[in-house]
Amino acid sequence: MLARLLKSRLLRLAIVLLAIAAGAFYMTGPDREAAPVVAGAGTTIRVLDFSNLTGLDPLPEGWRHETFWFTPPMELSLVEQQGKKALRCETNAGGSILARNTDIDLVEFPVLEWSWFIEDPIESDLDERTKEGDDHPARLFMGFMDEAGQAHHAEIIWSNRHFKPGEYKYIGDFAHYVANGRDENAGKWQAQTVDLLDIYRKATGLQDKPRLKTLAVFCDSDNTGGHSVAYFTDVVMRKR
Repeated sequence: MLARLLKSRLLRLAIVLLAIAAGAFYMTGPDREAAPVVAGAGTTIRVLDFSNLTGLDPLPEGWRHETFWFTPPMELSLVEQQGKKALRCETNAGGSILARNTDIDLVEFPVLEWSWFIEDPIESDLDERTKEGDDHPARLFMGFMDEAGQAHHAEIIWSNRHFKPGEYKYIGDFAHYVANGRDENAGKWQAQTVDLLDIYRKATGLQDKPRLKTLAVFCDSDNTGGHSVAYFTDVVMRKR
């Protein structure tokens, strides 16, 4: 009995250590299903509503800040940057995810709009096309659910050097859509509009009617050991 108990505990410890080594373990915030953003009667949904967010500690129901074990999280604040109310995200060899629960029909609301401002880009000689160099000063992380109830994920990124807007970056089979990037576009607000349904279909190969279950801001510089500062305005979804 004691031998079996010890073996079971050692096995669980080994699984935890392997997960940590792979960077797969993170601490989560509130319930992922709590208070999701849903469609109203209009043509626009304010999903990440930073201009009306009154504080970050505590976060309102439906928001969550996900932090990775042994990785310093983003430093988050609500500020005004060049006349715009915005979320400021700073990383120092770290990263984390500020997420909002959603339940939105992507066929009905396929257009995603926001603006971002990169103050300090990622400075590194590591190749952003590799897992080792996979840091970006600004990302939007999306969690989807297909019609069969299966989860899928993709990202929209600000590229460092290699990619041009409209291109896709893949780490393994994980798709990153490049909306903007490069140092010459930093230092000023960049307004963005993307077809999120098209990104979902290209990332998954599916042609069904998915739902957006999570939308998040994600900034990281942990792989490169660098520093970044980015700002985001409200992120909204619209009908065509």
